[in-house]
Amino acid sequence: MEDITRHLSQTIGPRPAGSENEHRASQYIAQTMTSLGLAVETQPFYFLGWEPTRPATVQLLAPESREIPAGSFLFSGSAPEGGIEGQVAHVGTMYLCRDFFEWPKYAVKDADGSDLGYLVANAGGPAITFVLYELGRFFGRMPYVVVDLPTHEFFQKQIAAGREVRVQMDTAGIVKDNLLSHNVLGVLPGTCLPNEEIVVCAHYDSTLTSPGACDNASGVDAMLRIAKTLAQGPKPAKTIRFIAFGAEEYLMFGSKFYVATLKEKGILDRVKNVVNLDMVGFGDHLAVTVTPESYKRRLQSVFAGLTDAVRVEYNSAVLPVSDHFPFYEEGIPVAMFLGWPYDDYHQSTDSYDKVDPEMIRRTAEAATEVVRQMAGG
Repeated sequence: MEDITRHLSQTIGPRPAGSENEHRASQYIAQTMTSLGLAVETQPFYFLGWEPTRPATVQLLAPESREIPAGSFLFSGSAPEGGIEGQVAHVGTMYLCRDFFEWPKYAVKDADGSDLGYLVANAGGPAITFVLYELGRFFGRMPYVVVDLPTHEFFQKQIAAGREVRVQMDTAGIVKDNLLSHNVLGVLPGTCLPNEEIVVCAHYDSTLTSPGACDNASGVDAMLRIAKTLAQGPKPAKTIRFIAFGAEEYLMFGSKFYVATLKEKGILDRVKNVVNLDMVGFGDHLAVTVTPESYKRRLQSVFAGLTDAVRVEYNSAVLPVSDHFPFYEEGIPVAMFLGWPYDDYHQSTDSYDKVDPEMIRRTAEAATEVVRQMAGG
């Protein structure tokens, strides 16, 4: 096959949900699935999105003057023209995703002490583009900007010393109705149990300005490698459904729509296991989130039998951070494969040159064995 990671991240480039590039990516994936011999269908869905109209910026005014790294928050409210100026005060922790994305939060206050906007520090490091998971519900919408961890540490030190910290911040965007995305489905029919399905999935959209090489062209690449191997081998007993989900980087809109659709039709119980591949192009180990315990034991057995397996660390805490989660909420056994650590997460530097092809290959080979065992044959 063509180097799928290269094509998605370089030839197409950034693929924010609802964009022309995301649509081009969906067509490319559908064509690739067809060439592998899968029965292909697309599932269009509309969603409420957000588009920046002014970039997120933060200028430190006191106790010194310099620019602070800043990232956009999807669904942020807009600052007035010219931005917001005020004193910085620590207000607590923002629980963007409990037990995972719990970030220090600062208010930018006017002379009367009223909040004008908020700076939220990425506890993991850089000022990335992110989504307001909770505030995507559209209450409490204020101007929000992501800052980096060193900025949080600077704020802490200055405030503890009794110094006034003042900034000028700006961000603006518009809510966009009726954005269109697609889930792309490639089906390998089962021979004995065609109404029992194994879902193998990966999202193909990226954040606003990121080429999305590791996150998540690499996952799509691994998924299609699995499809190629299994399509060329003995036919599985159960149906395997390969799904490239759209709009994951918003609020998992694509996978939520897919699961809701199956549930409405009364056929969600056909899905017996899920393997989700998200960011498998880098890292010194594979972080595998898997539940229930019986599924974990089966994965461990598969990895133990591989001679070229990547190092694995298992975790049973399933968080709402990728496309396996909507299935998990419905009681379906899930496993997510994630290469970790990755320092270019959600940044413009998530480019093809950072990707480790061997990580993709080894992850795909391991996941192939997992899927083969789940599907039978």
